[in-house]
Amino acid sequence: MLEILFTVLPVFAVLAAGYVAVRSGYLPVTVADALNAFTVRLAVPVLLTRAMYRLDLSAAFHPPMLISFYTGAILCFVTAIVFARVFWKRRPGEAVAVGFSATFSNTVLLGLPIVERAFGPAALTPAYGIVALHAPMLYAIGMLTMEIARRDGRPLSEALVTALRSILANPLMIGILTGAALNLANIELGEPLIAAVDLLSNAAIPAALVGIGASLTQYRLRAEWSEAATVSAITLMLHPAIALAVAHFGFALPPEQMRTAVLLAAMPPGMNIYVFAVMYQRAQALAASAILMATAASVVTISVWLAVLRIAAP
Repeated sequence: MLEILFTVLPVFAVLAAGYVAVRSGYLPVTVADALNAFTVRLAVPVLLTRAMYRLDLSAAFHPPMLISFYTGAILCFVTAIVFARVFWKRRPGEAVAVGFSATFSNTVLLGLPIVERAFGPAALTPAYGIVALHAPMLYAIGMLTMEIARRDGRPLSEALVTALRSILANPLMIGILTGAALNLANIELGEPLIAAVDLLSNAAIPAALVGIGASLTQYRLRAEWSEAATVSAITLMLHPAIALAVAHFGFALPPEQMRTAVLLAAMPPGMNIYVFAVMYQRAQALAASAILMATAASVVTISVWLAVLRIAAP
């Protein structure tokens, strides 16, 4: 178990460096916004462009693996909405924001480096298959559900158009589509351009991890701590459990695909859930609390899932 913990600790150590640097005053709190803007709007989209450009698309997209991951994601979305409506008496729009908090795992900024450290660079090929669909699919589900919940008599077609525009304007989606287009068109990029892309891509994950740690200094556990704990349990435990059950018992996936689906499902929610909550002005405090609580707890829960995978997918 100690060896497994050492696998994930370097990733969280970089995250903690950002947290401590800002909390101690060594770096200004404004560094969080700057780093997050750099990574989300530039470095990570370029990273995804590079990944999709170089990706063996036929090797990355395995429908059973994708179904295993996204079955868990959608069931977690529905489960959290039911909890929010029935037990916490949240309004429909707030309940959708709670559901989104429980379903949008941090597959890129935490998931990719942990998958690579745990299973090696080869594991990134199926991981990119999940990542390529992650933002567009879950944003589409979350935005469409939110637009329906709060459309106030507007036609459904208008809600669909609003959701589609938001998805296509997302920088991560732009990076994925650009890389896929270059890949499918078999366009060769020149060495100077590739070198520049590599420089930006290599900076993406370290900068993102420091940015996440810096951002966590701005969040506090609010009065919704019990709700945040429930959302954390859904995303850290229920999602990977469903992914494992579907992958193992439903499809009998090969170990490399099963490990990728389950480990990415075990990631805590990222800042996208807070962005979503702020965008719709629904359950912002809950989203912030869930990020803080789930990220802290994931150091242990991810280690537990790695131990489980050693048995289920040796």
